Amino acid sequence: MPRIFWATCPQCDEPFLVSWELRHAGVELICPFCKDTFLPDDAKELDERL
Repeated sequence: MPRIFWATCPQCDEPFLVSWELRHAGVELICPFCKDTFLPDDAKELDERL
């Protein structure tokens, strides 16, 4: 099973699933709801539970 985490968009407050490979890759995530871009560390919330 691939590892994932939840990121909550700092702009619209909607959580979405993200592939674990992007967690520390230094690339910006794109919110699928409002299209805001942000680094994972700038997410309003991160849920990295297994």
